[in-house]
Amino acid sequence: MTEHSGPPTERSGPPTEHSGPSDPLALQRGPVSGRYEGFGTELGTRTSLLDLRIDIDTRYSGDSPVMNRVSGDFFQLLGGSPPPAPPAQPIYIESWIVDNPAVAWSADRVVVTGAVRYWQRTPNPAVQVRITVPWSGAAIGPAMVEFSTGGTTTAAYLCNYRSDDFRTMVLELDYAASVNTAPHVPVYDTHSHPNRPGGTRRRILTLESAYREAGVGLTVDPVRTVIDDSAPGFAGWSPAELHDAMETAFSRINGAWPAWSMWGLQAGTFESPTVGGIMFDADAGFGGAGRSPERQGFAVFRKHTWFDDLAAGPPQTVAQARAMRHFLYTWVHEAGHAFNFLHSWNKARPNSLSWMNYDWRYDMINGQDKFWADFRFRFDDEELVHLRHGDLASVMMGGDPWASGGHLESPAVRATRLGPDQSLELLLRAPSYFSYMEPVEIEFRLRNLLPVPQSIDARLSPDHGTTTVLVRKPNGRTVQFNSVMCLYGLPETRVLAPAADGAQGPDRYSELVPLTFGKRGFVFDEPGQYELRAVYSSGNQYAVSNTLGVRIGQPATKEQDRFAAEFFDRQVGLALTFGGSMSPYLATGLRTLAEAADRFADDDLGAKVATTVAKSVGRDFFGRTITDGEDKMVQRHKADPAAALAVTEPGLQRYRKSDDRSANLTYNELVTLRANLHIANGDPELARQELVALAEDLSARGVNRNVLEDITARAKAVPRR
Repeated sequence: MTEHSGPPTERSGPPTEHSGPSDPLALQRGPVSGRYEGFGTELGTRTSLLDLRIDIDTRYSGDSPVMNRVSGDFFQLLGGSPPPAPPAQPIYIESWIVDNPAVAWSADRVVVTGAVRYWQRTPNPAVQVRITVPWSGAAIGPAMVEFSTGGTTTAAYLCNYRSDDFRTMVLELDYAASVNTAPHVPVYDTHSHPNRPGGTRRRILTLESAYREAGVGLTVDPVRTVIDDSAPGFAGWSPAELHDAMETAFSRINGAWPAWSMWGLQAGTFESPTVGGIMFDADAGFGGAGRSPERQGFAVFRKHTWFDDLAAGPPQTVAQARAMRHFLYTWVHEAGHAFNFLHSWNKARPNSLSWMNYDWRYDMINGQDKFWADFRFRFDDEELVHLRHGDLASVMMGGDPWASGGHLESPAVRATRLGPDQSLELLLRAPSYFSYMEPVEIEFRLRNLLPVPQSIDARLSPDHGTTTVLVRKPNGRTVQFNSVMCLYGLPETRVLAPAADGAQGPDRYSELVPLTFGKRGFVFDEPGQYELRAVYSSGNQYAVSNTLGVRIGQPATKEQDRFAAEFFDRQVGLALTFGGSMSPYLATGLRTLAEAADRFADDDLGAKVATTVAKSVGRDFFGRTITDGEDKMVQRHKADPAAALAVTEPGLQRYRKSDDRSANLTYNELVTLRANLHIANGDPELARQELVALAEDLSARGVNRNVLEDITARAKAVPRR
């Protein structure tokens, strides 16, 4: 726990909602809201600790809303002896909240009472709490906290005031050398852009002050590490390279997780240039690469077009103000994911004026430029309650998996009950049967149902937040699929032709979406029947899918059953999710995939994992290396397209012989990969031949004409020697 010595310094005036000439609170010199900490009072022992948060009056500023909540975390103190022995260590026990406390003010104290709600249990009989906070002049507290059941006091704590922040956190920032330029961090004057809500108070917002208004004391580590990213051939960051860089960063930090610590990287360009920010680390229960927990790291891509007009110093033009505003927004948004925040629309709040919404999505519903005209640079109330008073394990970095906190609504449940008048059809398609351990990829197809053209966001993977996927497992439990990565960027617009009255194809768009591994680990890790349903949401467009049933088979052999213990491993899952990786943190996972590709070459399992192996060995991989004081990106693996082609050859032959139409997209993706590998290997004619053969095979299977035309065009575009 963080210690602060002495009482708080004198603070300005009483809370405005209580002020008045005859108000006894006028004797108080400042708000009582904030964080308190103290030991249990039983028999003078100091074996239990309470971290208390009181949120009943204005603390930092009028731009920091009061949530009218009280909450706390219990810790047990273990060990501890007089110096030089180690001090006692606080061990987290549980968290609680009072949702709507009764507040009674008097001339020299305030008394707060209410029913305690525990996040992880329901006590019987119910627990009540009474908190008395006195003041004298500038001194606030200490607070006496008494818990009772049935009118009998069961525990009491004496808690000293620590801070007007409810939580504290340290952010370490690293910078790629190519973008180590001013401004390094956002500094935004809320009056610098004319499109703003009426009555907006002028203030300078930084990452620290934006979170201070939310109730978090964020400290940016003043030591900034610069990563030399000038290695020849290193043009854009992949998720695997970002994850490798983060693991290298945290490998230098001693200490256990969870912890109030986060890592941010200002990088140049993501491998997909439309992406401006990303949170990219994996589930705590599954360790992530290098066995470190999730919700630690994010990146902002400084070379995104959003930031083209960024200028050091106060903005001189509207364009410069717009760029700085979006710079601040992107940093706050990505850091928000680390506190376990989903996007607003994923919580059935598409009209939320929050850091966690997208401006363009809000505008699609409410009108052009309406988000910034209405947005007051804050999280919404539900998010503030979670951030300040949520279950500690679901808020702290490295705690519960992203999107698992008890504060969250059931995403998309309401949307799955949409009526029949949808403008789009979302169809899920897949083979009805997958062999045990076979990566599960589902075709998501959007089709225009209107007699006029319709634009869609063609990013159908849950990584981008456009689709929400619910999975009913064989045990009857329904879970939401949560992606390892969260990509924030511009929509990729595609125009669908009017509803087909003749030739089919231009009115629809399909994407093969991998759902094998998510934040909570492997999704389809047990044999049995699964049911999937998805919701597409982009601005004012919604589409609810059919219910798709797929069956996962039993292990076919004892060998396959034994191999499953190696396959269902976090490193394997992350390698599949990242589309391959040559990171040393995922080396064991890649070896397992290579072994699976070899062992099960005659099965769909082998064909699919071979694709991931091929993507790993067939492209360059750059990793972060810190040696002798030098921190730089170095080429750890040189692309070997010949080896990649060899490992995918059995899968190619398998798909060519198959007449299963549900494998068409997988077949198309494999040939596309191989065509690029042939070109990289100096054999463009082989690339052209495989694309032509693909078009012929798919034509015989009745694939739509526009798909065949696209493949033929790609074959013609292959460069000649």
